[in-house]
Amino acid sequence: MGLMLTLAVLLPAVLHLVLFRTGLRLLQRRGMVRVNYLGRAIPTAGGLFLLCYHALTVAVLVMAAHWTRAFPIHVRELVMLMCGSVAMALWGWQDDCSAEKDVKGFRGHVTTLLREGRMTSGMWKAWGGGATAFLVSLALSDGVAELLVHTALLSLAANLLNLFDVRPTRAIKAFWLLASLALLLSQASLAAHVWIIPALAGSCLLFFPDARHRLMLGDTGANYLGFIAGFWLMTTLPLSLECLFVMVFGLLHVLAEFWSFSRVIEAVGWLRRLDQWGRQT
Repeated sequence: MGLMLTLAVLLPAVLHLVLFRTGLRLLQRRGMVRVNYLGRAIPTAGGLFLLCYHALTVAVLVMAAHWTRAFPIHVRELVMLMCGSVAMALWGWQDDCSAEKDVKGFRGHVTTLLREGRMTSGMWKAWGGGATAFLVSLALSDGVAELLVHTALLSLAANLLNLFDVRPTRAIKAFWLLASLALLLSQASLAAHVWIIPALAGSCLLFFPDARHRLMLGDTGANYLGFIAGFWLMTTLPLSLECLFVMVFGLLHVLAEFWSFSRVIEAVGWLRRLDQWGRQT
């Protein structure tokens, strides 16, 4: 267990040292640059780094587990974790690549579909994310009730971090909160968390590039982290707590259609200080 935990934490750091600068230049060359809330042109789709760090680390962890024969590999869960996170990141990537940024909110995307008869990139992301959540849940659920709860949890969690990803580090902090709750409330053994810890380590590594306006997570990163958080909750918590999270996430989505989270955060002192912590102005 000690070897697996060490690899899960250290390998993402090594990959970050080797790949980050080159990857940043590649994003800039491809034109993956967007203007942030301060009017600065920043490379986006930083979730690709998270996905890369996680996938490569998990590959090494699988080889280490097979070699030592002292660590369980739950193949179905691991395959769904990796396939689902890749799919969610790719749905976010197509939205990051789109120049269509004028339509906002779920109501905006639905209105565009009904009035103009076209699918926005955001609607494709929502449809694809929901389909991905359903397929992953179908493979890991026992019965219709679990399937519905799991699908709602995964899809809402993925989109929830998109709602927060309008300021640097906000999505990462939201992910840390959900990860902390998953660890605190979990009924699973430590072994169940090892495969997800590299994603947590990756988010820590990208915190300062995000805070210092060197990189934006983009929808790629927000979708990815949201799915990871939802999967973590889904596979470690009892169904009753999952239902509670679904209700909270659903309520936040409804509120986001009528109120700006940024305005609420700015109006509440401790939320504002937490939001600004670590961020370079």
